Amino acid sequence: MFNIGVIGAGMIAENHIQNLIKTGKVNITWINARTQSTIDRVAEKYNIPNRTTDYTQILADPSVDAVVITTPPNLHKKMFIAAVKAGKHILTEKPLAMNLEEVDEMIAAKNERPELKVSGCSARHARLQPKYVKVKEIIDSGALGEIYYIHHNSNGRQGRPGIEYHPTAKWFLNKAIAGGGPLFDWGVYDLSFHLGLLGDKPELEKVDTLFMRNGLDRKDPGTDINDVEEHFAVRMKFSDGLDYYWERASHNNVEVPNETRIYGTKGGIKLAFCSWDAPEIEYYSLAEDGTKAVSETIIPEMEGHDDGYALAEHFVNVLEGKEEVQMTLELARKHLAIILKCYAEV
Repeated sequence: MFNIGVIGAGMIAENHIQNLIKTGKVNITWINARTQSTIDRVAEKYNIPNRTTDYTQILADPSVDAVVITTPPNLHKKMFIAAVKAGKHILTEKPLAMNLEEVDEMIAAKNERPELKVSGCSARHARLQPKYVKVKEIIDSGALGEIYYIHHNSNGRQGRPGIEYHPTAKWFLNKAIAGGGPLFDWGVYDLSFHLGLLGDKPELEKVDTLFMRNGLDRKDPGTDINDVEEHFAVRMKFSDGLDYYWERASHNNVEVPNETRIYGTKGGIKLAFCSWDAPEIEYYSLAEDGTKAVSETIIPEMEGHDDGYALAEHFVNVLEGKEEVQMTLELARKHLAIILKCYAEV
């Protein structure tokens, strides 16, 4: 059994608590939040024995094996470094930090304690689910040939964190706290999935940010600050001849379902990669003589899969030495660098 303290007590913290308990290998021994009422509510709900408004109390407890950092991104760096110095294993929410300088400080701290297991969370909706495994298997087999183009779009309407989704978390609307809108929040999942399929080998060469827009309706956000993008589109050029078109919206005025299209010289794939989307993977190829277009629908086994539990199980397996970390600090840094480059090119 691992003793784990949770820093933060919001919606995502509860998801971690539920799934870590479900593994049957974790005791949640501490909970932290800014307000005592929030701490008491969560502690009583999950029978957590120790409560504090000062997260350093968790780090000072020698019985704590690991911590989960579930606070907004602007707090990650200082909490992470303090946890490393305290000798705790760490699962930290995404996005990893606000900028590359912060990430580099986190990596430097971790390098001083190489024995610690540290994982990011952006494998959650990407690398730890059956659709990813199946698509990667097809690509790794060479069946698609050279991957030369990825097209991804997911344009929703009025699904903004802090307004329609989790409306009490107004910090999502403040770029100084959240880092950005859907590019910053969901971009880490998109890049985790798409670049992971290619073995994380493509290196960014050029970004053309087409636009970033917000203020696309008159709905009152309930806060004076609302400076994160709602809709963005970018074109990127990577090494190995890969072109990538990327578009997301937490709100815009056209609805386009989540869809990824992967184009190769021998075949292609179309899917909606999130676990709650339709399970079908459309696989397009050519007949053996290369003249006739053929296709098939592949349906991976999704029954019983839960992204939150998969992440909790993965972290426990990492702690036990059964698995390697899927989302390392270095890999999370690579993805954040791409995201920040997109903002810089507006």
